[in-house]
Amino acid sequence: MMKLPDFLPTIGPEKAWSRLTTREKEVLRLIIDGYTNCEIAALLFVSTRTVDKHRQNLMLKLDARNTAVLVHYTIKKLFRLLPAS
Repeated sequence: MMKLPDFLPTIGPEKAWSRLTTREKEVLRLIIDGYTNCEIAALLFVSTRTVDKHRQNLMLKLDARNTAVLVHYTIKKLFRLLPAS
């Protein structure tokens, strides 16, 4: 059986966490909690485009190729650093 590549980012958790803004950390917490972009926008009183941009920035800063990798990496490496919801 062929082994598929591991798509998890290689950046260390502390360095990854230090790259994020306070708002990006808030959005990340809400993504992890299962909220949609529309729901996050309503909770933070911003547009869905703003939330989408935060999600894109999170993926760029953490070198995640999609939201699934972003969530997986966060749960595996950053969960202890996330503020409580």
